[in-house]
Amino acid sequence: MSSLKRSWGTMRIAALPLTRASPPQRIITYYSIKVVPPPTPAAPPRHYQPGWLPKEGVVKWAQYKADGIWTEWGKATAGTWRHRVFSFGERFLDRLDFEEGILKRIDVKHAPPATVPQNLSEAEREEAEAALAKLQIHLLYPPSISSASSALSDLGDLLQKRIPLHRKGVWTYVLIAPFTAPFMIVPIIPNLPFFFCAWRAWSHYQALRGARHVDALLQSGKIVPTAETALDAVYTNSLASNKEKESLPANTTSSKSASSENTSENGANQPKMTVTVTRDSLALAMRVLETTPDDSKDMLRAYEQAIARTQSH
Repeated sequence: MSSLKRSWGTMRIAALPLTRASPPQRIITYYSIKVVPPPTPAAPPRHYQPGWLPKEGVVKWAQYKADGIWTEWGKATAGTWRHRVFSFGERFLDRLDFEEGILKRIDVKHAPPATVPQNLSEAEREEAEAALAKLQIHLLYPPSISSASSALSDLGDLLQKRIPLHRKGVWTYVLIAPFTAPFMIVPIIPNLPFFFCAWRAWSHYQALRGARHVDALLQSGKIVPTAETALDAVYTNSLASNKEKESLPANTTSSKSASSENTSENGANQPKMTVTVTRDSLALAMRVLETTPDDSKDMLRAYEQAIARTQSH
C-alpha cells in the first residue's frame, strides 16, 4: 500500500448549523471541509524541463499571478481606476454565496476518491479497493443541535442545490465571455468584462468540481456522521450571549410583545428562521476546528449572510 497511500490524503467535514428553522424552511449550515495532502515523495530528477514552464504548474502560476495583481490594485492610490475596481470587487466577493467559497476551495486533487483510480495495475487496484473499503470520512456535527440523519440529509440537500447552480454558472459565463471582445479596443485599461467572466466561470467550475466530489463520496457511503461534543460549546456560548441581549428594559419588552401581538392579529405569525450563533461563538469554532485564515473569513461571511437571509424571510 505504500505507493497508494501517497496518492490521496485525509479529509474531514464539520457541519455548523447557523440557523434554526421550522419545516419547510431549510437551515443554513456552514461546512468546514479540510483536506490534508499526503506526504510529498522526493521527485525524481528530470533530465529536461522547458525553462519557460513554471515549477508549480501553469494553473497555479496563473492563480498566484492574478492574486498578486489583485493585491497590487488594492494598494493603488484611492480614486484611481485600479483602486475603484478593487473596492468594487471586494464588495462583490462579500455578496457571493459563502457556499461557493467553501466548495471551490476543496482540494479535489488530494482528497480521498469515491472510486478506484484509473490506470492502475492489477496489484495496485486490489490495494486501492482494500483501502477504499476501509475509508471513512467523518462528518462532524454538534449533537445538541443536529443528529446523524439530519447532518447527512442537510449535506445532501446542499449539494443537490449547488451542483446545477454552478453547472449553469459555468456555461453562462463561458457563453457571455466572447461578447466582451469589443472592450479590447480600449487600450487604456484591461478588458475587465472578459476577466470578470473568466473569473466567474473558473470559480463556478471549481465549486462544481468540489460539489461533485463530495456528492460522489456521499453517494458511495464514505461520509460517516460523527457526533462532536466539542462543537456543542459553540451553541452554549451563543445561547448565553443571546440571553444577555434579551435582558431588555420593561418598556422595550412590552413594546416588542405588543408588536408581536399585532403581527399575530394580521396573520403574519409564521415561524421564522433564527440565527443560532454569534461572532464570539464562531471564534470558538475556529479554534476547535483549527481553521485556516481563508476558512475563518468564509465562516464570518457565512454568519453575516445567514443574518441577511433570516431578515429577508
